[in-house]
Amino acid sequence: MLTSPRRAVALTTVGLLAMLLPTAPAMADGTVVCDSNGTCWVIAEDGGSPGSSTPGTGTPSGTENDADAEPQCETEGESITCSAAGGTNGAGATPAHVAAMAMEMLPIPLPNIGLAPEPGGTALVGVPVWMWLDEQAWAPVSRTATAGSVSITATATPDRVEWSMGDGETTTCYSPGVPYASGVSSSCTHTYARASRLGPYSITATVHWTITWSGSGASGGQSMARTSTTTLNVGESQAIVQ
Repeated sequence: MLTSPRRAVALTTVGLLAMLLPTAPAMADGTVVCDSNGTCWVIAEDGGSPGSSTPGTGTPSGTENDADAEPQCETEGESITCSAAGGTNGAGATPAHVAAMAMEMLPIPLPNIGLAPEPGGTALVGVPVWMWLDEQAWAPVSRTATAGSVSITATATPDRVEWSMGDGETTTCYSPGVPYASGVSSSCTHTYARASRLGPYSITATVHWTITWSGSGASGGQSMARTSTTTLNVGESQAIVQ
């Protein structure tokens, strides 16, 4: 097949243009941007931008985002003081970031379950089981975190304890309860209607805490739960006939 001189020139021109024009990478997970020198960048979905010296990313090579820098922290008593990496003394820290540090420090304990009959023992159908937690652990706890000019105090307060008694019933108490003692009454009890014939009942205590934080003109809060589990056998009383 013969090719005319004019067609041959056209094909040669197209070939040269294809070699000279910059092309985007064949596999790109994002938007491809190229400059006039033929250098291309892949702008990922996390919002990178052209101008990077590392193709395929939006972050210049050899630099670090100050907002993501790992803070350097010192703990003293119930307070923590942080400064951003690089000696910026916490500059740029937001109340939300500092609040997260304060909440992470909160010493929220696991429930220490008390039962009568004692855990692992045997209760009787129709006889109330007493439930309680360590009263000293049922108290607000606070911690303060500081980064630069931002100082946040977070406080956790126990709200209620939900007792899942293993028989499909749940008892909610708004106090830690009281240990069993003769002549003492308690509103945090549970009475089983049937025996645990297939093994002991699994009892779970879940304490719900309310966390609030404030400082530097901002405030917020969230909830948190702590759970512990134990077991209790439940039997039926037998009448003795003489």
